[in-house]
Amino acid sequence: MSLFCWKTNHFEGGNGLKSSSFIWAIVGIAALLSSLLLIFGLVYAVNDVVNPKATLFEDVTSAPDPLQNENEDNRLEIVALGDSLTKGTGDKTGVGYVGYIKEKLAAATGDPVFILNNLGVNGYRTEQLLADLNKPSVAETVAKADIIVFTIGGNDLFKYVREELDITAANVDPEQLFESIPEPAERLQQILEKMNGINPTATIVYMGLFNPFLDLDETRATSLAIAKWNQTAYEFINAHPNMILVPTADLFEKNLLNYLYSDHFHPNQEGYQRMAERAVQALY
Repeated sequence: MSLFCWKTNHFEGGNGLKSSSFIWAIVGIAALLSSLLLIFGLVYAVNDVVNPKATLFEDVTSAPDPLQNENEDNRLEIVALGDSLTKGTGDKTGVGYVGYIKEKLAAATGDPVFILNNLGVNGYRTEQLLADLNKPSVAETVAKADIIVFTIGGNDLFKYVREELDITAANVDPEQLFESIPEPAERLQQILEKMNGINPTATIVYMGLFNPFLDLDETRATSLAIAKWNQTAYEFINAHPNMILVPTADLFEKNLLNYLYSDHFHPNQEGYQRMAERAVQALY
């Protein structure tokens, strides 16, 4: 072989070795990158299972539920005002007729029912409730209600009886009850008009009075005075289609003491439940 041929062959062989080494280097790098990519993907997948991102779950759970939105559109909001009966005094559970109306109304309608505020105050009389309705904070709350429920008048009529140290020994005077009606009845009319002016679209529910001292009056004439009060209230309420008077007197006429609290004035838990059942029947 000539020197020229040897050099040529040697040169071509050198290029072949270099080309082969370069190709294998490329393949090796590609394989290494593929392995790293595979390992990274595996680690990411495992981490995504073990430590899921909260935002993904929030996106799923916060997706709108058509049925839930429909229920929210039908939600009923209650505002309660008045005296100790509205507050629920005498119910050891603290629920009172307002809370039972909420429960029973939700069960009857299948819609969510909420109590926006219970503004009942022990000892409240008509002039105090009327004054409250002139407060911007109270008026703002009343304006948001779908249903306004209230009790008032018992402390106006029975004030003289409740001042006795021993109610069960008090002298219940029917004539005095009749004489006590006109002034608070006039304020009751103003209360109803005020509520209607604040929120003309709400259903206004007045819980009528009952006679907690029926068993102390052999003549039963005190019940006639209570009937006169409720009749007067109904005359005011009947002028407005969005108002309801819920009669409660008959709920306590028989077996009175079974539904009164130990103070002989407020209903007990069972008494409040009966009042709430009657209110829901009147509403739906």
